[in-house]
Amino acid sequence: MAKLLSLSTRTQTVLQVFAGMIRAARLERKMPQQDLAERLGVSRQTISAIEKGDAKVAIGTVFEAAAIVGIPLLAESSRDLQRLSTTVAGLTSLLPERARGPQVELDDDF
Repeated sequence: MAKLLSLSTRTQTVLQVFAGMIRAARLERKMPQQDLAERLGVSRQTISAIEKGDAKVAIGTVFEAAAIVGIPLLAESSRDLQRLSTTVAGLTSLLPERARGPQVELDDDF
């Protein structure tokens, strides 16, 4: 079993704040934990872990929970998020080749 990295106090605080935001937004919508769990396809215990700021919950699961309860991630709208994505891709393309690493060809012929 992989050992969880020791998290900084700042990271722990961010997890707690984000957990509180998710819980508050869920309660504001009068959504029981079980309903959110069903929409996410996880157990109610996973929702409880998210709302406690448990670092072992997959980040994608936490982000999806946030999106479902209406917490914007990085941008308020899909359009703004797409603009941000394009900007980041443009900045990344400006990095020297050695900083970007080699292009890896994926063999997806199953």
